[in-house]
Amino acid sequence: MGLPLERRFDGAHVIITIEFPRTVGCQLEGMSVIELDQGFSPSVNSKPLAGSQVLVVASRRDVRVQVRDAIRNMGLIVDFVNSVEDAREFCRGGLPHAIVVEAVLRGDRFNDLRHECKANGTEVAFIEIIEEGSMFELSGLGGPSMARVGRDAIMTSLPSALTFELSKAA
Repeated sequence: MGLPLERRFDGAHVIITIEFPRTVGCQLEGMSVIELDQGFSPSVNSKPLAGSQVLVVASRRDVRVQVRDAIRNMGLIVDFVNSVEDAREFCRGGLPHAIVVEAVLRGDRFNDLRHECKANGTEVAFIEIIEEGSMFELSGLGGPSMARVGRDAIMTSLPSALTFELSKAA
């Protein structure tokens, strides 16, 4: 994301400071929209999220293919389901680290699933794939919102969105 990073060692601890210059002096309410560097290229040697489990809830094959292609080099464990009911059944066996959902499936049943995940006490990152657009919207600070990625930006922004949201949830 091109953010300034500082690393300090304090005995057995490492202190990392990440500076978000666009938010300095700004009041954030709900969501913030940023444009991410279009030059994200997955690296074979650098997979900070390797082993994280992501559940993709998408009824349309073309959306599943776009998501799969966008995150294939991230070292993630990715599972796909076609419906919210299938996602609920999947989550009964253990919660994933992140859930990516197609916007057409987001409704009362999906919101119930989100509440169940939250009630479990495990931090799950949620990302919604919206039908149009090329933006990545950050999730709100402690609110009920979730990150959003437009379908036109899946290839360029979904890897960054997952990196950001999973890092925040960790």
